[in-house]
Amino acid sequence: MDILNKEYTNNLTFRIIVFLSLFTLFLSNNLSGEYFYFSCYALILTFGIIHGANDILLLMKGKTADKKTVINKTLKYFSIVVLICLVFFNLPVISLLFFLLFSAYHFGEQQWTIFENNNSSSLTLFYFFFGSLIFTILFTINSSEVSDVIFDITNFYIPQDAYGSSLIILSLVNIIFMFLNYRILKAQLFHQFILFVVMLIVFSIFELLPAFAVYFVFYHSIPSIIEQAEYLFEDSSAKSFKKFIIKGFAYWLIAILFLVFLYMIVKDQIDFSLGIFFSFLAAITFPHVLVIYKMKEITRKK
Repeated sequence: MDILNKEYTNNLTFRIIVFLSLFTLFLSNNLSGEYFYFSCYALILTFGIIHGANDILLLMKGKTADKKTVINKTLKYFSIVVLICLVFFNLPVISLLFFLLFSAYHFGEQQWTIFENNNSSSLTLFYFFFGSLIFTILFTINSSEVSDVIFDITNFYIPQDAYGSSLIILSLVNIIFMFLNYRILKAQLFHQFILFVVMLIVFSIFELLPAFAVYFVFYHSIPSIIEQAEYLFEDSSAKSFKKFIIKGFAYWLIAILFLVFLYMIVKDQIDFSLGIFFSFLAAITFPHVLVIYKMKEITRKK
C-alpha cells in the first residue's frame, strides 16, 4: 500500500492534530507566558474534561434509555469514581501509578486507532507500551520538574537519570512490537511517523504543562470526541461534535464545580491539593478507559 495514502492524509483527525499542534507553536510566540499558560489550563479543563463527559451515553448505546436505567447507570458510575478516589487519596503512590498505567494504554489506543480500528488482540500490549513511551519522552525532557511533582504527591523522589534509561528500554520495546505487528500497522506507519515528529517538536520546545496540554487535548481528547460522537450519533459532521458537547455539558459542569470545591478546601495546602487532584484524575480515568475500550470493541466487530 502506498505510504502516502490519500485517505489518511485527508483524515480530519490527522489534519486537526497537525494543524493545532503547529498553530500552538505560533501562538506561544505571540502570547505572553501568563496568557499562554492560562490557555493551556483552559484547554485541559474544557476539551480535556468534556471528552469523558458522555460515558453514560456510551454505556446506554443500543439499550432502552428509560429514566430509571439512566439514573442507575449514573449512580453506579459515580459510585465507582468516588470509591476509587477515596482509595487513591489514602494511597497516593498507587494513585499516581494507576493513573499513569491506565492513561498510557488509553493514549496509545486512541492514537493508533485514528486511521484504523484494528480487530487484533495482539495490539493491546503495543498500545500500552506506545502510550508509556509518550509519557517517558515527556518526562525525560522535563525530568527535573516531573521528579519534583512526583515527590510533592508521593514523598518519593525518582532520580532524573531513571527517565533516560526507561526511554531507551521503551523505545526498543516499541520497535520490537512494531516489527511483530508490521503487517497490521504498515498502512498507517508513515502518517503516525508524521504525528510522532510533530509531537517531538512540541515536547522539545514547550515546558511540561503546555506540552502535556497539546498532546492531551489535540492528540487525544478532540480525536476521542470525534470518534465518540460518530459512534453515538452515527454521523461524523460538525453537528455531531456540537451535539456531543451539549449532551456532556451537565456532567462537565459537575466535574468543574467539584474541582473548584476541592481547590477552595485545600488551596493553602499545596501537597494535599496535588494528592487530591491526581486521586480525582485517577478515579475518573479508570472507568473512562473501560468504557472507551468497550466502545472500540463493539466498533471492531461491526
